[in-house]
Amino acid sequence: MSKMACLCGGTIRDNLIPCPTEGWILRDQVQDAYYNEVSGDIAAFFAAVHAGRRGAWIAEYFSPQYPADVGDEGVVQDILCLRKRPVFLSVAECEQCGRLWVEREPEVNSYRSYAPDEPGYAAVLRSRAPRDSGV
Repeated sequence: MSKMACLCGGTIRDNLIPCPTEGWILRDQVQDAYYNEVSGDIAAFFAAVHAGRRGAWIAEYFSPQYPADVGDEGVVQDILCLRKRPVFLSVAECEQCGRLWVEREPEVNSYRSYAPDEPGYAAVLRSRAPRDSGV
């Protein structure tokens, strides 16, 4: 998205990382399949690691151009992100009016807006507590 005009005249931007006005929706009808696929892929990756086939598995799953210096945690994160794209919907909140913009279909840069019953920006997508990014 990067920048989008809201109906109220405000501008929604997602240039901050992490972005306090952006989030993701996983629809109930696809969540079981998503978690099953991701879990299966992660299990297959670790089975390949234990069998000494880490590099071959990565080249088959991602591509031969995938960086060789990515650690196991990074590979798992990339598996999650790769599987996320075709099923998660992007959602953005206007900081001026609080309107939510929900992506119509995954990976389609087309949004539908939903206006709140209570006027104003409520920061519903902003995290309430800072997360420690360290493991």
